[in-house]
Amino acid sequence: MLAVIRREYLERVRTKAFWISTILVPVFLGAVMILPAWLAARGGGEFSVAVLDLSGRFFEPIRLEVERSVSGVDEKLDVTLVRQEPGTDPDATRERLKEEVQNKSYDGLLVIPDTMPDEGRPEYIAPNVAAFKLLTVIERSVNNVMVADRLTDAGLDPETVRELTRRVGLNTLKLGKGGEETSDQGQTFILAYIFVMIIYMTVLMYGIYVMRGVLEEKSSHVVEVIISTVKPFELMLGKILGIGAVGLTQFLIWAVLMAAISAPGTMAAMGMSGIELPSIPAQLLVFFVIYFVLGFLLYGTLYAGIGAAFDTEQEAQNFQAMVTMFLVVPLVLMMQILNQPDGTLSVVLSLIPFFTPMLMFLRMTLTQVPPIQIAASVVFMIAAILACTWIVAKIYRVGILMHGSKPKMKDLMRWVREA
Repeated sequence: MLAVIRREYLERVRTKAFWISTILVPVFLGAVMILPAWLAARGGGEFSVAVLDLSGRFFEPIRLEVERSVSGVDEKLDVTLVRQEPGTDPDATRERLKEEVQNKSYDGLLVIPDTMPDEGRPEYIAPNVAAFKLLTVIERSVNNVMVADRLTDAGLDPETVRELTRRVGLNTLKLGKGGEETSDQGQTFILAYIFVMIIYMTVLMYGIYVMRGVLEEKSSHVVEVIISTVKPFELMLGKILGIGAVGLTQFLIWAVLMAAISAPGTMAAMGMSGIELPSIPAQLLVFFVIYFVLGFLLYGTLYAGIGAAFDTEQEAQNFQAMVTMFLVVPLVLMMQILNQPDGTLSVVLSLIPFFTPMLMFLRMTLTQVPPIQIAASVVFMIAAILACTWIVAKIYRVGILMHGSKPKMKDLMRWVREA
């Protein structure tokens, strides 16, 4: 069996695909973790907006409010409002300004109805309505001006009311196991999402490697030569462990790269000193590897059984999709776990062996999971792996030497009973 493990391991780590994926995944993760913060830090831009104020009263207050908002919130955002006279035909003026926006003379058109602030809604017309910073500043400025106008009509001082109704921001602090508090502005969510996606992709990828390896040996009849010296069970186990070792090698390389990037001074040397990367506790990394290994052994065993039962990947598609569905379900359930990681449903789902690698680990990144639940999840997974190995070994023993027929579920069950 050691020879099989060695062959499977060396055959894959020597390929270009292994090293390309080993390099590309950290690059992708780095882009996901760093680019949003980097772009946010450098975000903004220059915008020129035409303002068609049909009331004739609000252009100047809105311009002053926009100036104040931009200078107080984001100095990298430059918004210039350009007054437009309605003329004798406001509708014709509106159409002309729309054409000028289309011709790039302005980035957008803001229309203030003459019924404001009592009725109607202001309009912002632009080819790009996804410039969220710009839209936020304009919407907030127009809203502030309209509210101030209403307050003035009611005999109240807008500045006094604004001061009294000033919003209070919420500073979110993550409470650690030892009572320590760390600021968290979404880093936990990003960290959880990235790690869960890594487990999903690697378990799926290496599981399919196992299935394709078995299919290739079976279709080329190489397996008939191999099992003359190795038992079918040893061949299956050797293949799973060998490919699993490839995955662990890749994880080790990624861990070293992540440690290097997270080292003090690295971000400053890269010219990104303003970006704060989420910290990753060592305990979390250990359980990340544990759940990957358990998840791979569980799904790799199932994929090995599928590979042994069929002659081609096309024939195996239905059963392959069935197994893959168990990997997709946790992704669908992620939002439930994110909202209530300690809820009853979250606890139950995370203890189901087929969902445990992703959902239990996701819970661990979000909250303090009781040790008894972690231990139970590991025990349940080991029990599921042993049960699946016992069943799949029987299918493997019969299916690996069968050709020319596409087995159905009842055939697989018969192989398990009779093997």
